[in-house]
Amino acid sequence: MLYGFLKVYVGFILKFFVKDLKISGMENIPADRAVMFASFHPNSFLDAILLDCIVDRPIWSLARGDAFKRAWVRDLLHKLCMMPIYRISEGKENLDKNDETFEKCSEVFRTKGQVLIFSEGLCTNQTQLLPLKKGTARLALQTWNAGIDVTVVPTALNYDQFTSTGKKIVLNFEAPIRKEDFADHQVSGANVLQFNQKLKESLERAVTRDFSFFTWRQGFYYLTFLVNFPLYLLLGAVIRPKTRGTVFFDSIYLAVLIFALPIYWLIVFAVLMFLF
Repeated sequence: MLYGFLKVYVGFILKFFVKDLKISGMENIPADRAVMFASFHPNSFLDAILLDCIVDRPIWSLARGDAFKRAWVRDLLHKLCMMPIYRISEGKENLDKNDETFEKCSEVFRTKGQVLIFSEGLCTNQTQLLPLKKGTARLALQTWNAGIDVTVVPTALNYDQFTSTGKKIVLNFEAPIRKEDFADHQVSGANVLQFNQKLKESLERAVTRDFSFFTWRQGFYYLTFLVNFPLYLLLGAVIRPKTRGTVFFDSIYLAVLIFALPIYWLIVFAVLMFLF
């Protein structure tokens, strides 16, 4: 229930945060099969939020494991369809927990659900694809080897900038990678390399710096910009110094905007009522 409510509400707030959005390749997402979104990761947890709001069916997202330390946070993130994935930087002793997460992913796939994994294994505000880690290949191969049919959809969110509201975004879904594309589904070094090469080629096509497009969203953003500009200015002044040198500006900005924008509208409305 919480996930469904936030999907609708945050999708609405995004119209005041994103200036324009272009989506290509939605036809590459099967409507009635298990799907793994293997994604480019340039913008922290904003990437997952956008995909959750754009794709119709729920998506389970794999997120950095250190966010799941506290029990109440772990329960909340689970309600938001998030599962932990641990990196070696978070302690070797935690790496075995990834097996449990991958088993939960298999359960999602068995029910024809969807999972989002960031295939580079880390996030920077990059504009080019980073080297791919082994996690996506390992999850796909062991799922196929277990007899579960999952379609891998290479996915890339591209941002024209990372430092303010009013951004243009290009979201590309490339042609699916399927079980039938590989003769052997054993989790071996050679098969991981073969999978990653195919995924790399797809993601490189999906990563772009072409933002020369205009849709109705841009007109809507500018129509509301003057009303919201004082709040944008205030939030930017507060959040920018606190997130300088990190990848979290956009994500924290949107998180605050989700709460602040309705309150700001109420204040503007009350002032107008008082004046007129």
